[in-house]
Amino acid sequence: MIASATADVVNALPPIQDHLPILIGGGGSKVTLRLVAEYGDMCNLIGTPDEVPEKEAVLLEHCEAVGRDHTEIERTVTNPEPIVRDSRVEAERVVRDVFAHNGAEPWPGVDAIGTPDDLVDRCAPYVAVGYRHPIFQFLAPFDAETMKRLVHDVKPRLQSIEAV
Repeated sequence: MIASATADVVNALPPIQDHLPILIGGGGSKVTLRLVAEYGDMCNLIGTPDEVPEKEAVLLEHCEAVGRDHTEIERTVTNPEPIVRDSRVEAERVVRDVFAHNGAEPWPGVDAIGTPDDLVDRCAPYVAVGYRHPIFQFLAPFDAETMKRLVHDVKPRLQSIEAV
C-alpha cells in the first residue's frame, strides 16, 4: 500500500546547484587520493598534523599527473570528538564522561580536546597547508559548550592563518 501511495509522487523542484559536489574521504596514497584528483570536488582526510601534509603532497602529485588544477578541490579534515573547556583537565574529564555515556573508552586519536589555545594549536597545521574546513565529529550527548566555543573562540583564530 505504501509503495503505491508514493508511486505517483513527483519531485518537480530543480536542484539548487548545477553540479552535485563529490566529497571523497580517505587518504590512500595509490587509489583514494588519485580518485580525488580525477573526480573529487572535496577531499576529506583524517590524520595527525604530521600525516596530512604528507597526504597533501601525494594529492598534488596526482593532480599534476592527471592534469587537474588542485585549487579546484576543497580541502576538509576530520577532527574526532572535540571538547573545549577552560582547562585541559576539565576537557579530559568531559571526554571521558562522553565516551562512558556511549559505553566506550576514548580511542587513539581523540586529541582535539583542551582549551581554545589547544584546539587552535591542533588545527593550525591543517589550515596552514590548505585544509581550511575542519569537520568535527561529536558523540552523544552533544556538547553545546564545545560547539559554541569552536565558533566563537577557535574559528576566528583559524581564519586568520594564511595557507603556505
